[in-house]
Amino acid sequence: MWVYLNGEIIPADEAKISPLDRSFTFGDGVYEVIPSYNQELFLFEEHLQRFKISLAKTFIPAPSELDNLENILKKLHVKNEYHNQSFYIQITRGVQDSRSHMASENIVPTLFINSQKLDINPYRGNPNKEGLRVRLEDDIRWQRCDIKTTALIGNILSMHDPSLETVDEILLHKDGILNEGSKSNVFLVKQGKVYTPSLNQNILPGVTRNFIISLLKKNNIEVFEEEISIDSIYECEELWLTSSTKEIQPVAFIDDYKIPTKKTEQLIWTKALKFFNPY
Repeated sequence: MWVYLNGEIIPADEAKISPLDRSFTFGDGVYEVIPSYNQELFLFEEHLQRFKISLAKTFIPAPSELDNLENILKKLHVKNEYHNQSFYIQITRGVQDSRSHMASENIVPTLFINSQKLDINPYRGNPNKEGLRVRLEDDIRWQRCDIKTTALIGNILSMHDPSLETVDEILLHKDGILNEGSKSNVFLVKQGKVYTPSLNQNILPGVTRNFIISLLKKNNIEVFEEEISIDSIYECEELWLTSSTKEIQPVAFIDDYKIPTKKTEQLIWTKALKFFNPY
């Protein structure tokens, strides 16, 4: 496995980052995940724009390499060989000799990139495959989930609680309103209409989410971006999750509740997945 670190593509086992990097001491950094199919980056410009917005919102200077990011990713794709890959790109505020909440003025950002094999969405080949199992939980995260920060303890905490059942995803809600998944955006279908939580709730502006919304509208399927109550989830006909690595995947169980099944040809998510063609 090859990675990119501060100007060099090197073997992963040779990559060294100081424990004094503020990502280690404060979780002080942002990241982006970009999929690549057949060695072609998918929605690259949209991901890059969101990355720059995260940097601006956290006041982390953008390294000059961002201007050449596309070429760096393509070189790394060749080195790591997998046909389809997902790239994890992380920029931190940098290394600081003394631990302080206030970063020094001359600090230099750290840029790290790695990639891994991107598996084909199993629901493409088998839309009748049983859907995902999810769990509802109170949203305990900080209030700026619109920033794609590396500080994700609130997203992953309950996944490591041995007293809880293992699930595929956690749906987070606050004050009775659905926000998003711990690693995905959420869509649901009710009375034949598609709904997704509003970005006004400071959820992550998912690149795949936005792409799917545009695909649905282009194919005359109306999408409503608005508050969704937790109670209404149990009235939905379909529930799906979207992300850059999972594309579109349906949910079958919410805790112990099973979403009623419909014939495949009646499902909107299967139509959306057909519209979604990155290959």
